[in-house]
Amino acid sequence: MLLREIVQKISKTAAAYLVGAIALIQLAPVFFTTFPPEEIIGLSQDSIMEILFITVALGFPIALTIVYFFGGNSKTSDRKTEERQITASGDYKQKIAVIPFANLNKDDDGAFLVDGIVEDLITEFSMISEIEIVSRQTCFNLRDENLSHKKYREDYELDYIVSGSIRAIDERIRISVELSETPDGNVIWSNKYDRVKEDIFDIQDEIVRKITIALIGGIEISSLKRAHRKPTENMTSYEFLLKGKDNHHKFTKEANEAALHDLDQAILMDTNNAQAYAWKACVIGQALGRGYCEMTNDKINELLELLNKALEVDPNDFECHRMQAEVYLSMHDFDKSKISGQKATSMNPNDPRVISVYGEALLRLNDVEKGIEYLEKAYELDPIPQGQTTSDRRLAALFLGYFLKNDFDHCQKLNRDIVNIDIRTWLLNSYMCNKEETTYLKDSWFLVGLDQFKSSDWDMEVDRFHLNNDSLKTRLIDFAKTI
Repeated sequence: MLLREIVQKISKTAAAYLVGAIALIQLAPVFFTTFPPEEIIGLSQDSIMEILFITVALGFPIALTIVYFFGGNSKTSDRKTEERQITASGDYKQKIAVIPFANLNKDDDGAFLVDGIVEDLITEFSMISEIEIVSRQTCFNLRDENLSHKKYREDYELDYIVSGSIRAIDERIRISVELSETPDGNVIWSNKYDRVKEDIFDIQDEIVRKITIALIGGIEISSLKRAHRKPTENMTSYEFLLKGKDNHHKFTKEANEAALHDLDQAILMDTNNAQAYAWKACVIGQALGRGYCEMTNDKINELLELLNKALEVDPNDFECHRMQAEVYLSMHDFDKSKISGQKATSMNPNDPRVISVYGEALLRLNDVEKGIEYLEKAYELDPIPQGQTTSDRRLAALFLGYFLKNDFDHCQKLNRDIVNIDIRTWLLNSYMCNKEETTYLKDSWFLVGLDQFKSSDWDMEVDRFHLNNDSLKTRLIDFAKTI
């Protein structure tokens, strides 16, 4: 049973009990005139009234206790949800998901705008530490599932759903949005907006503020101000920014090139659009990571210049700090990666990309326990990150953490959960099995990896592990060359 539900049930029971008790006490003297208690049971009217008052007083806490423990029909999963979301401070965190809004335009031309607005809403909610928001990837995966509110509760342990629709007509935009609770689907807040496109940031701000207040009753104004990020006053620049992000999320070489063009246009329309610089850096990072372009010093320098420019325009943009952390991690500058990751995490503690790179930086600086803690949280929030089809990426990061912790048993458990083993996990697991003198040479995971990775340049590949331990790197390279 949710805390809010408990409070509601107790309040209703208390009110009903008191009304009934008052009515009983007031009607008792009238009843006694018709049926004198002295004649029927041998007790005086005063004695009966005294017993009645004592019974009412003792019955009140008993009734509330019964309602608390037995008054609801919530399932075990509801209690598990509550237990999961009770933080160390004892505060309850409502868990919500923003389901991609319906696109009411006649064609798909406006799809990028609809999805971009929803993505921005998810980001704004993620920056509010008092609630728990499902990741972008999971939210967008729910687009076509058409689940009932009951299933949202059972399958995803959600407390609330945010849904709606958007129609863009010329320079105007119409947005309908509602907040409904699970598992019954009751709408607790809704609104409709018919405004010019330039008002979109004010609309987003109001939606986040109204829903947050509906969920937790109140919040520090500073938290809401931090959450609301207005990237630009130029609507054309904003639309190009959303187009660029949309293409970035398609994870193809062609879409990557289109994203670069879109973001260049966003910058051209507004040179103070900090997010356009940041996302261009992210697109270049995607190209480097996926092999769409060659890894060169010029490309790395371009990345850093873009991020520095973004932070110059807006030093409080968590995306910029996150991307800086990732770039510094790839450059083996782990101290700077930690600093940037820490800044991003303080600004947005609910973004799995943010806390994941921060956790990775902590691992490299030998703060293994804390690093694993952040990586576990990232996995919980977003098991399958953007651009992936399985949870292998998150599990591989965790595998490295438990490897550095020398937790062989946990590594083996994670290895069994990995569908598509990557070169890092394969080598680390092979090394650990050999060290523990565990039979593994005929295991399927080893044979699959051997066939796939046996011709690798191990000096280069191990360098890409971004390990902060030269002795370990040497041992891994020497071992790999003996396989």
